[in-house]
Amino acid sequence: MQLIKKMFMLVLVSMLTVAFSGCGKETTDDQIVMWLVGSEAQAKMIMVLGEKFTEQTGVKILCQAISWGDAHSRYLTSIAGDVTPDIGTMGLTWGMEFGELGAMVDLREEFPEEVREIEKKMFSGLMGSIRVGDKIFGIPFDFSEHIMYYRTDIVPNPPKTWDEIVPTLRALKENNKGMIFDWGSLDWIGYSPFLWQAGGDYFNEDYTRVTLETPEAIRALNFFARLYKEGVPKTVVPVEQGIRTGDYPLAISGNWKMINLTFGAPELKGKWAIAELPRGPSGKRTAFIGGRLMGIFSKSRKKKEAWDFIKFLSLPENQVKIYEDSLKTEDSYLPPNMEAWALLPMERSFKEVLERQAKDAQGPPPVLSWNASTGFVNHAIQMVVLKGADAATQLKEAAAKMQEELDKIR
Repeated sequence: MQLIKKMFMLVLVSMLTVAFSGCGKETTDDQIVMWLVGSEAQAKMIMVLGEKFTEQTGVKILCQAISWGDAHSRYLTSIAGDVTPDIGTMGLTWGMEFGELGAMVDLREEFPEEVREIEKKMFSGLMGSIRVGDKIFGIPFDFSEHIMYYRTDIVPNPPKTWDEIVPTLRALKENNKGMIFDWGSLDWIGYSPFLWQAGGDYFNEDYTRVTLETPEAIRALNFFARLYKEGVPKTVVPVEQGIRTGDYPLAISGNWKMINLTFGAPELKGKWAIAELPRGPSGKRTAFIGGRLMGIFSKSRKKKEAWDFIKFLSLPENQVKIYEDSLKTEDSYLPPNMEAWALLPMERSFKEVLERQAKDAQGPPPVLSWNASTGFVNHAIQMVVLKGADAATQLKEAAAKMQEELDKIR
């Protein structure tokens, strides 16, 4: 609670110097205001999609884009100033944070039966990151996930297990080639899939204890560090560049790179493909999954109408429209409603891999202290990979600091 109080004090101080502009809650009785963390183009598309909702309900939609860079502080400031929108899209863990401040509607409490039905249709990895005990402060809006990319003419058989990765890297190294991590290189996002694939996790099941010092976590970090010794660059190399030149014909990155390769390197058509992540000691291929949720702010005077619009955006046909439109702006987020995938206009081989991987994926832990803890995890990773430090020692130190942060909010 001390952390929350400090945050609010900082917000209240910032209000003395920050003036609202552009995204104030300019609303009328027949209008819902929605803030979209993302592009202006996508906000306009939501407005166009909302016209059908207006025809059905008489309620108008005003969707305003806010940038990722200042979205978190803008939301906090709007909460402190009592000028929140009706609906907000945001990072997966923000709903939990704002909900604990009393600023967001617990959808399970407000709309229990409908929320249960929606939950059944969403990928479980997403729901795991936004469910706080019995509370849910938002519904997934979209998501991105880790997948493996490979040049089929250079690596015709990508590694399917941890045991196959190192021999593959050594074979590539003999030809002055390597493998890339370009989403999460040297940080917790890149390490997380290996942690989960090894059978470890950051916290216990009820999120009361940090579990980063376990044998599984140590094994995962040692293996992660080994890959850098075997040919993964310690500097960031974009997948588009590595795959295109063939210098790095194997890569682990986010699904949005598919769009970049498709439109940015048309000469490679038929020469690259995607695969699920290699299976770890636990038998799982678990990938990291991230994205945005959409929730209702407590101060909204149109909670029922806002919920109806969230349900409208969650319909399979509308999820597909959002996906199709995102391709034009290369946002390339994926629909979280599993029923939408049958309608998704995507090459079959790509869709099958993405759907399977999404069913074995996990997001950031739903813990208020998580944002304050990622730096400790990153420090441990970088000490081991860059300095050759002992993984067990580094993870034990990180776990102790993470536990301190966790205890502050309990």
